[in-house]
Amino acid sequence: MKDVNILKNHGVDVDKALELLGDMGMYNEVMNDFLSMIDEKINLLNKYKSINDMTNYAIEVHSLKSDVRYLGFMALGDLAYELELKSKENDIATVSAKHDNLINEVNKMIDLCKQYLNIQTPAEVPAAPATVAPQVVTNTAQMDPMSQALMFQDNRPVEDISNETTQKNGIILIVDDSEMVANFVKKVFNAKYEVVICKDGNEAIEFCKNDENRAKIKSCLLDLNMPNVDGFHVLEFFKQNNYFVKLPVVVISGVENQDLLRRASSYPIIGILSKPFNERDVTMSVNQCLATYF
Repeated sequence: MKDVNILKNHGVDVDKALELLGDMGMYNEVMNDFLSMIDEKINLLNKYKSINDMTNYAIEVHSLKSDVRYLGFMALGDLAYELELKSKENDIATVSAKHDNLINEVNKMIDLCKQYLNIQTPAEVPAAPATVAPQVVTNTAQMDPMSQALMFQDNRPVEDISNETTQKNGIILIVDDSEMVANFVKKVFNAKYEVVICKDGNEAIEFCKNDENRAKIKSCLLDLNMPNVDGFHVLEFFKQNNYFVKLPVVVISGVENQDLLRRASSYPIIGILSKPFNERDVTMSVNQCLATYF
């Protein structure tokens, strides 16, 4: 059993995180998602800082801020937010002065998460004992009646039944460069919907150009602040191609800039979902899409 005091004793606000993620099972899954993608984010932050690309640095540190706050690392979130603001102001001197501290704190977070999850480094993992491959019975006539009953149900092998896919109710399209946030939303809806994740606006536009894909979308959750092609470019493309007639869009925003929010609201969107959001919030947004369009 994982000891949550490992986190709390280091100032992690687990209770605040659970207000968003619901329970420790979801919290642990989201933390694993964070660990799976954080190395790439660190590499990008280092890259953009080294070439003084403050535009893309701001986008990446904004995403980092959201991710760590979801997990209750509020002090690190505050540091990331400070550098987000400074990079948006193109304050290269301040970003350069505090960037190494940010990366050091992220690495401390990684170590703490691994300690909590009891993730061993490769050198610490003991060699697995040799195992003997199980004997596979291919001639069911050699099996006793009970084994045959377990092997076949409704005249089909059990393995075939377990591989069946549940009928989905359409597509939930998530357009967000934060893999952790996108995966959290996917966990919420994956049982009922086919969940498609696009990491930037260009991926979303290409997906929606396909008439068959677009017809299945029950809700598009669109982040505004993304690298390469941002959410406003997607909104404008949808408007120019008259997609809003049948494609419900909820804008995801982690910014408090009222001008940007008013600009987003000038498009025929269903609403705005503010980060950080919880399962109830995102479910209400999707239900609003369904009630309005379907």
